Formats: sequence, C-alpha cells, structure tokens
Amino acid sequence: MPAWVLYGDGFLVAQELKNLTGETGADALLEANTHQFMAGQFNLPELLSVCNALPFMDAARLVTVNGLLSTLESRGGRGRGNRALGEWEGLAAAIPLMPETTHLFIIDQAISDGNSLLRSLRAATQVHHLPAPSGEGLARFIKEAAQSRGCGISPAGIRALTDLVGNDLWTLDRELEKLSLYAHGRNIEEPDIQEMVSLVREASIFNAVDAMIDGRPEVALRLLQKLRQDGAALPYIIGMVERQLRLVALARYWSDRRLAQGELAAKLGVPPFVARKTAEQARRNAWPDLDRRYQRLLETDLAFKTGRIDSEDLALEMLVADLAASSRGSRN
Repeated sequence: MPAWVLYGDGFLVAQELKNLTGETGADALLEANTHQFMAGQFNLPELLSVCNALPFMDAARLVTVNGLLSTLESRGGRGRGNRALGEWEGLAAAIPLMPETTHLFIIDQAISDGNSLLRSLRAATQVHHLPAPSGEGLARFIKEAAQSRGCGISPAGIRALTDLVGNDLWTLDRELEKLSLYAHGRNIEEPDIQEMVSLVREASIFNAVDAMIDGRPEVALRLLQKLRQDGAALPYIIGMVERQLRLVALARYWSDRRLAQGELAAKLGVPPFVARKTAEQARRNAWPDLDRRYQRLLETDLAFKTGRIDSEDLALEMLVADLAASSRGSRN
C-alpha cells in the first residue's frame, strides 16, 4: 500500500503533503474516506482499524497521522536518547498488509535521524526528510517564491528579508505574497521590505537574539543598529531582548515538561509561528546559557543607567558582543 513519512520544516511538509495527495488523487476523496489522527489521541489498534478498512464509494482512503514520531523523541531529543517503540512496534509490519486503497501519511516536525519509529518505518514507507533551508538554499527559496508570484527580488532584498524573518518559511511565504502585490511585477528591493514587512521591530529583535545565540554578532549588530537608526532607544532594545530571552526561558520550561507544540503559543501568548521559532531557540539553550545571558543583559543595562557607559551605540555593541561571547562559551 502507498505509505509515506514526511518530516522536517512544517511549511515544506505541508507543501509536500499537498503535492503527493494531489498526484495520487487523495485530495478529492469523500469526507468519509479522509481521516486525521493527532499524536496522543489514538492507539495502534484504532489506527489499524481505519487503515485496514476499504474506502466507501471511492477509489482510496486517506489517513494522515500527525506528531507520532515526536512522541518517541527523548526530552533532550537526540540519538541514543530516543525512546523505545513500545506499543508502536507493530506498525511497520502492519503497513504492507494494509489494502492498496489506503494512502497513509505520517507527518512530523524536525526529529533526529535516530528516532526509533523512523528507523522502523524506513523499509515499509517512502521517507521524505524536508529540513528548512539555510544560506544559499534559503536565498534560492526566496528568489523562486518571488518569481512564482510574477516578480523578482534583489540580493539586497533577499538579505534584508532573511535578516528580518530568518528561515520561518510560513512567514516568508506570507510576506512575499504581500510584497509581490506591492511591487507590481518589478523587483522587490530592500526599501520595499522595510516599508511593508509586518512587525519589523519584533522580527529584528527576534532574529538578533537568534544571531547572538548562534554566535553571529555581526548579523545581530546590523539588525539592532537598524532599529537605532529608525529611532528606537537603547532601553527599548534592551527591554525587547529581555522579553525574547524570557520567552525562550518559558519555552524551555514547557519543553522540559513535554508540552505539545500546539499548546505552546497559548502558554507564551504569541502567534503560532513565533512560538515555533522560540521553541527552536529554546532547544539550543541550556539553563546555564540562559542564566549567563540574563546576567550579561542586566550588566549592560546597569552600566548604561548608572553612567558607566554614556554612549548608546557603545552599550549596544557591548551587549551584542557579551551575548554572542556567552554563546561561543557555551559551545566550548
């Protein structure tokens, strides 16, 4: 029977699912023949009962399973720390016995290659790993997405967009849709992005913190200096960096308690795409790293407020250097 495992970036997984169901005709089935299962809300016998049933007055039955692979990731998440298969041990053996009319899609977010269920399913399914692009791959994604909407985008525009949004493909897709309408078929340029991209300040802060966490101070400083040029005072910038670090700490707290990804946005009080990116930052921050960053943020704030540093630009450079140095120290 046709069966696929799709995992990686949520936007790319959703696109691939749409493409594959379109190719197989599974996107035009009766509602009675389409089934969605969310991890934690079903067991193996319930899944097999649906998968083994023949379609009702249709050519196929579409079954989508979301988040199951993630439930077998350990709390820390990688390699030998993955949990045993448990009740899902029989899934791989059951797939070849299902009717040819059943189209099974097991979809998930980024998981480790050592995931026990993923290893088990490789022989019984078609596995598509769809990681979020970075570097030249991300630039190519942006360029092609703009061209598909009837316009181009300059290299400076690509850099400005990636600085502000990073590789959050959902947000990039939404912003490129808006920018393509604004540009009316011409090249999208950097001033268009500064004019049109929503939540520019919040995005700049978020990606500056991301750059500092990854030890890329030059990117972080460029983003924060742009905010200064647009009139943002140092106390505002420090406050926004503090807010993002607080969100990262909260995301780390809830991640340690195995909160479902879909519930994180409500806990943090932010949109889902912000919650997804913050959770990614949290996974790259151990508690000692967060403590060091908070301490260095406080030291810079006090140094400026007490007059030990009287230049906002100098204080900003010291803040970025300190937080990026904390990142490099945590990896050594």
